[in-house]
Amino acid sequence: MTRSVGLDKLAGILVGAACGDALGAGYEFRPPLPADSPVRTRGQGAFGPGEWTDDTAQLLAIAVAAADGNELDKPSGEDAVAACFQAWYLSPARLKDIGIHSSAVFGAVSALPADGLAERFRIEAADKEHRHPGTSGGNGALMRTASVALALHHDPERMVATAMRLASMTHADDRSTQSCAVWCLAIRRALMTSTPWDAAQIARLRDDVIADVRTYLPTDSDYWSTVLEEAFGTSPVDYYDYRPGNGYCVTSLRAAWAAVTGTPVPADVPARHLRGGIESAVRGGGDTDTVACIAGALLGAMWGYSAAPLEWRRRIFGWPGYRDADLLRVADTIDHGGADRVDRSQWPHAARVDYSHWSGTDALAVHPFDDGVVLSGTVAAYGVLPMPGGPVDAVVSLCRLGTQDVAHLDIRPEDRVEVRLVDSASPADNPHLRLVLEDAADAVAAFRSEGKRVLLHCVAAQSRTPTVAALYAIRHLGVAPAQAMQQVCAALPDARPNPAFAALLRA
Repeated sequence: MTRSVGLDKLAGILVGAACGDALGAGYEFRPPLPADSPVRTRGQGAFGPGEWTDDTAQLLAIAVAAADGNELDKPSGEDAVAACFQAWYLSPARLKDIGIHSSAVFGAVSALPADGLAERFRIEAADKEHRHPGTSGGNGALMRTASVALALHHDPERMVATAMRLASMTHADDRSTQSCAVWCLAIRRALMTSTPWDAAQIARLRDDVIADVRTYLPTDSDYWSTVLEEAFGTSPVDYYDYRPGNGYCVTSLRAAWAAVTGTPVPADVPARHLRGGIESAVRGGGDTDTVACIAGALLGAMWGYSAAPLEWRRRIFGWPGYRDADLLRVADTIDHGGADRVDRSQWPHAARVDYSHWSGTDALAVHPFDDGVVLSGTVAAYGVLPMPGGPVDAVVSLCRLGTQDVAHLDIRPEDRVEVRLVDSASPADNPHLRLVLEDAADAVAAFRSEGKRVLLHCVAAQSRTPTVAALYAIRHLGVAPAQAMQQVCAALPDARPNPAFAALLRA
């Protein structure tokens, strides 16, 4: 397999979908919200704040099958997907939420063995449609199809065929299976696009996807081209009273496409388009978790994992017991071609990341403007040095860590975030530098507003840590930029933020 897309964008598919799903779960089946209404991570019904629903669970069932090394377009791969579906259905998570149509199909095959399971799914799906014609067009296959694009984006012909085959396991409806192929083509185009996104580039995305639809779905290309043209640049609210409603696969696709293409790209911080698009999907009302999940997968492919808000990433969780960092590892495993090809001594799979060959890792100080924030290198973070002032309750890591490196701090998973930030002045290394730095500073402020004592660290607290510490003081404590940087660097004598970081602070 040719690895031509970076992990940031591939992981963005999963985390974008999960964030959209979890955010939308708090607003499902409610009317549209005003355009200026805030959208918050909140629970509803059986779901806690940040918990994803059956949408992401089924998406992850496909992703896990791919991460296990299965070829999704082979009978054995289809059976592996079916077995993962079955594992989810037989878990307590299914009791929280499942669509009416999917429940009928899943229930009919819930106790069958794995061999030939995918075909049994298809038989039951077709039988259900035969008994109740016109009831198989829901969005239950579309919501999970992004994992197919993640696994097979390098081969569009296989990707389209596989998306439709896996959709047909539960949805015996041509429009439902075709919608999955169309959305996978859109995600693939987003993954392959390296040009910065703006209004013109999003218009090119539309044109490119329509061209791909004509190539890979020639018989139905006129229909889908019209759908993509009509929904381009509209609003998800337009599909709340649409008939059929936004629980129908084509209407869901319209609404998700509207959220992506109708949300302006901010001129100052373009990558905040990911957040804006997902929030727009939620404000559309109706089947908000599914529309936002579908839109989030495409937005994640466009902007990457690093563009997903930390305040969302820290809270998301769900079946099969995963959180934000697990989604990153699943995407990396798929990117490498399966679990047996992953080097588990390396990030993001390693239990420990060794920085002992670095100098200055013993840096340690208290933030000069807030004694509830500790600044350090990895020696203190790893527990070798005692924390000044006592224990910490939250960690903002600005470097790559192993899965067990800060486990000794005994901090709740939602109180730890790992920021994708490279100590480099090259724009290529930090494509969303302003967004990432601001989100990191805002994460410190959010933890402090919750009464937590925060550890803010990188490897040696020389560039990343002082930059975010100063930005936190500027954005949230009212400190002038020059004073903030001067005092933070005085507390960390070896601090020397790289030119790109320093320039952003001055701005």
